[in-house]
Amino acid sequence: MKKRNLIISAAVVLVVTAVFLFYNHGTRGGRDLSEEEGEASSKIEPLVHKQVQEEINGNVQVINILEVNIKDRRVYVTPVLSHDSIFGFEKTSAMANRKKADAAINGGFFYPYGQPAGFVVIDSKLLCTAPKLNDRPVFIIDEHRNFKILDIDIELELDIEGYRLKIDGINRNPREDEIIVYTPEYGLTTRINGRATFNVIADDNIISDFILSETEVKIPRNGLLVAAAGEKIRQLESFIAYKRKNIKVVYNTFPSYGKIVQALEGGFWVVKDGRKVVREREPWVGLMTNREPRTVVGTKNENTAIFMTIDGRQPGYSTGLTGDELAGYLLSKGINNALMLDGGASTTMVVNGKVVNSPSYRGRERDVGGAIIIKVDK
Repeated sequence: MKKRNLIISAAVVLVVTAVFLFYNHGTRGGRDLSEEEGEASSKIEPLVHKQVQEEINGNVQVINILEVNIKDRRVYVTPVLSHDSIFGFEKTSAMANRKKADAAINGGFFYPYGQPAGFVVIDSKLLCTAPKLNDRPVFIIDEHRNFKILDIDIELELDIEGYRLKIDGINRNPREDEIIVYTPEYGLTTRINGRATFNVIADDNIISDFILSETEVKIPRNGLLVAAAGEKIRQLESFIAYKRKNIKVVYNTFPSYGKIVQALEGGFWVVKDGRKVVREREPWVGLMTNREPRTVVGTKNENTAIFMTIDGRQPGYSTGLTGDELAGYLLSKGINNALMLDGGASTTMVVNGKVVNSPSYRGRERDVGGAIIIKVDK
């Protein structure tokens, strides 16, 4: 009986140890607030969550960190749109649960109706572009599982069996004299009313119809629609000669950067090449000298992506960080490149289906335009 009990005890220890190694809650600085304690494994795990309490410039900060081994083929990291649509809102935890993710954080900045504020690629499909990237960085995962944060510009084209035509954007409202492509993720229609557009309809990516309209036009559920406004209408009218031809969207990045599998545009750089580059005022958030909740994506080394939330606006629990404090903290942890995602009341991290940080609005999650999820194939 004693021998049998020893065998059972040993098995229990092995199971507990395995669970601990998969979601290791060790810490490297600050007080560990996690429930589990133990020795860190020397083996690189696919996904590690840590929650730490730090004192920075006399203020208590509660910080949640996800370390993700991007090179591990069990790992899948991708942006997610609310309800898989350009428009709309959804809680980060709802997106994580809907996608059966092991972890998630809130995503990038968004416009008033939930539209992403910039470049989005999900599973190699380009879903959204901003009118101009400006100097806003993008996190990218390529076909070789390289994780990079880069400044890039994009050139978009339509390819009609070898014929190329430059276009101005994907899944956004056209400005004067622009050509925009719409996919089913945009919704049922182009939402363009009160001005003329010339529309090329492609079912199953085969050009099937042409519509000149001053009201919104239906987007095919299994294809795309190309809409031209202003002076660009004449240019697109030439497509009538290409009826029943195959059409697709192609794009190039500058500088050139291989095949992009996942990508999300951030708000601005916090640290770049090991230097503080965050400014005192940034377009999307205003003053960075205030202490606020923050959400950040960074790189620690060639294998490790960092997803981090810092709680704030909760005196006595967690104050939040200024831009300069955040940059200093990131550099102290060996994170030499990082971009800012949406913060404030949007700042949310989910692990194993539960919100692990304390959102600043009465501890409740905010509905957001998108998220970033992490799944690990067990």
